[in-house]
Amino acid sequence: MKSAQMLLNNIDREKYEPFQMVIEKGNWHVIIGETKKPIDTKDFSFEFEGKRLRPDICLVIVHGTPGEDGLLQGYFDMIDMPYTTGSVLNLALTFNKRFTNDVLSQRSFHTARGLLVHSPDRFQESEILDKLKLPVFVKPNQGGSSLGISKVSKAEDLKSAVEKAYRENSAILIEEFLDGREFTCGVICGKENYQALAVTEITTEREFFDYEAKYSLDQTKEITPAELPENLYETCRSTSEEIARSFECKGVIRIDYKLVGDVFHVIEINTVPGMTETSLVPQQAAAIGIGKKELIDLMIESALS
Repeated sequence: MKSAQMLLNNIDREKYEPFQMVIEKGNWHVIIGETKKPIDTKDFSFEFEGKRLRPDICLVIVHGTPGEDGLLQGYFDMIDMPYTTGSVLNLALTFNKRFTNDVLSQRSFHTARGLLVHSPDRFQESEILDKLKLPVFVKPNQGGSSLGISKVSKAEDLKSAVEKAYRENSAILIEEFLDGREFTCGVICGKENYQALAVTEITTEREFFDYEAKYSLDQTKEITPAELPENLYETCRSTSEEIARSFECKGVIRIDYKLVGDVFHVIEINTVPGMTETSLVPQQAAAIGIGKKELIDLMIESALS
């Protein structure tokens, strides 16, 4: 909702007439002033000033499911509605962390070593620790905003971390901790051109960049542009463009990394990244001279192309 508010605050109203459409389970509605009006799911239309309106395009800003896993995109494809993210395949693949890592590894990008667990009742701590070294990250295989993630440094904490992740998703990914600095880089993905934004370094007083760290700036420092040697800075940007192209991403995405030595390891591909007033992508765009209004234009133009 904070991301949607940023878009409403900054969209060019001489070009567009925006409506805030909210997707909740069993309750799709559009907010008009102080009222909520139902959305007709047959065609995504709604009543406005005595007539039915249907959007020309949907600027998708739903983080996690159903906006970041391909479900909403599949619905839009069926009703022939343009939208500002990648395709069903692009989102379904990148939302699944294990499948994403498999594709990244096949294409020679670096990732952390990991194992997939399908149930908290079907894993043995000894089997995990035989294959992975502590500390490890335990995370839902599919999820958004870092919900359900734990860093585990002691074997006795592994089971409770798996149970926590399992509450968010039915498959759990356990990955070795990468000891390095954390960076992230957004990419504007057009029909043919992929333009990396500025690189940000993230430092946090918390154990890792979790939900609280992402949305509580007093616990996190975001340095944009990141203080890196020029060759590594440009490597991060070019790697981000190459990954976006490889996965056929569209709209605006953000890729998170750990830098170990001089090698960037991919942590996650965010296909619907945060777009609040203080989020990373607007920061990174501003650092290369792209304001919020222009950034929104580029997202819409990408979809229309």
